[in-house]
Amino acid sequence: MPDQSPKIALITGGSRGLGRNTAIHLARSGVDVVLTYHSNKAEADSAVAEIESLGRKAAALQLDTGDVASFEAFAASLRDTLKTNWDRVTIDYLVNNAGIGLHAPFAEATEADFDRLTNIHFKGVFFLTQKLLPMINDGGKIVNLSSGLARFAYPGASIYGSLKGPSKC
Repeated sequence: MPDQSPKIALITGGSRGLGRNTAIHLARSGVDVVLTYHSNKAEADSAVAEIESLGRKAAALQLDTGDVASFEAFAASLRDTLKTNWDRVTIDYLVNNAGIGLHAPFAEATEADFDRLTNIHFKGVFFLTQKLLPMINDGGKIVNLSSGLARFAYPGASIYGSLKGPSKC
């Protein structure tokens, strides 16, 4: 008999923008959602309520995707949330979406700017995915969202565009 448990997606940065749109689309497709947010809990709670209004289960967890040292605690919190809400400890999809923009002319961008964006858009994605691999079901999917700025540039987006290039795991 095939597994009848719902599919669950973890979407980083799922409380607003493209991440929220992804979460809502997946919920409409019958997928339950755990989303992360950085600091705006009210926006995350609103996204959870919208997903639940579609008849799906949802939860929101705080995560700073630029803080690799916090990933062990996040993974424990995710396991607890999955166990409490779904009586399981695995997900089916990981959508690495979280990110921030920085608008600084190339000549004025600082090393701190570069490090912050690198930690969020590249290093954090790599090590969060690595940390969560044991929690992704066999046959699960990992999606790393990119940006149009990986294909073209505009003034003030040199660091961001460089970090949002497509990759395969």
